[in-house]
Amino acid sequence: LDSIRAAVGPGFPIEFRMSGEEYIPGGYDIKDAVEFAKLIGKQVDLLHVSTGGHENSFFKTHPSMFSERGCNVHLAAEIKKHVRVPVACIGALNDPEQMEDIIASGKADVVEMARALLADPYLPKKVMLGRDDEIVKCTRCFTCLAERVQTQTRICSINPVIGREYESRFAWPPSEPKKVLVAGGGPGGMQTAVMAALRGHEVVLCEKSGALGGALKFAKDIPFKQDLYDLTRSLALQMKKAGAEVRLNTEVTAELAEQEAPDVLVLAVGASPIMPPIPGIKNSKVVVANNLSKEEVSIGEKVVVLGGGLVGCESAVHLAQQGSAVTIVEMMNDIALDGNARHRPILMEMLAGLDIAVETGMKGIEINDKGLVCIDENGAERFFEADTVVCAAGQRPLREVVDSLRDAAPEVVHVGDCVKPQKVTEAIHRGYHAGLDI
Repeated sequence: LDSIRAAVGPGFPIEFRMSGEEYIPGGYDIKDAVEFAKLIGKQVDLLHVSTGGHENSFFKTHPSMFSERGCNVHLAAEIKKHVRVPVACIGALNDPEQMEDIIASGKADVVEMARALLADPYLPKKVMLGRDDEIVKCTRCFTCLAERVQTQTRICSINPVIGREYESRFAWPPSEPKKVLVAGGGPGGMQTAVMAALRGHEVVLCEKSGALGGALKFAKDIPFKQDLYDLTRSLALQMKKAGAEVRLNTEVTAELAEQEAPDVLVLAVGASPIMPPIPGIKNSKVVVANNLSKEEVSIGEKVVVLGGGLVGCESAVHLAQQGSAVTIVEMMNDIALDGNARHRPILMEMLAGLDIAVETGMKGIEINDKGLVCIDENGAERFFEADTVVCAAGQRPLREVVDSLRDAAPEVVHVGDCVKPQKVTEAIHRGYHAGLDI
């Protein structure tokens, strides 16, 4: 630090990032960190307090959706008590009210963000202008970090510009305004409507149900999915500001399309849950994973989740946190294989920590009043007692709806789960580029 100061001179700010706790055998704890901070206080202009080391502490340094926001702030607050130099904190911060409280209460002098600024690079400016409601909040899905591992590229699941900043500068304006009809108010449809409206087109989005959100609706009452559910509100506000018209309780049919006469029809009609054709699948104790947030759904003490994909595993975590004893039953030999390389490990930790039983190589063959009957890979029968069976067997694209509207406009574009059921990343990115292409 002395040699750095000599090189940059007295007026250049030096920020020093350190861990308040290392969480590794032989590593230092907060008491050690305090003493270290005292030693270097005169050599730096800002102490940036994070946490973790290089071994088994990734999810301490990068708090997941299962952690409270600001979970590392207490480390900065403790160090600040013992030093005169300004202290910065970090740790999945993205809520202006929480950040204001951190500063006002004296826990830290500076709040710092990383993932939050990928999701919304204009977050600080929106706060300064009093436009907090326009902030697009990071969902902590780890897409940004997982993509970096695979392709050395940084992207964001809900900000399609990240990783394509340069290319996005060269989007040609439309040669003439067109009328665009969007069928479906899920994330893909809403993102398409936003981009098309921003480019000057006349946009009408129709959603057959009484609420926007599509596949995001399942996250309504799941605490660790609240930021994902909030994306619905954010996209709805963006559509309003861009000038897109939204019609709820309105299904796009061939007749409606003929009446509206759009130049472009965007089909973002989504997918429907796959219901395995087994006896008892319509039993009253069966709940579709998509419907867990519906008020009329009742969950029992013993729950079996049929399907061990990402949706099934996250549903299991939620139900276990609500107090149910949960077992996941999966046909394949592993679970959560559709989870990304960063999110999947912490999800597996959550399953283990909540004592959620996992049974792989099991095929459900019957649901009765007592539970789920399965057979294993050798054909041996297994029974899993359950008060509730949650069906998380995947999604089927609504291709029949697509086919009925295939010729309903001069130009027809397919977006989102009706093409292939995937994660929100694909829906948002495809919707963004579909809007640009019009």
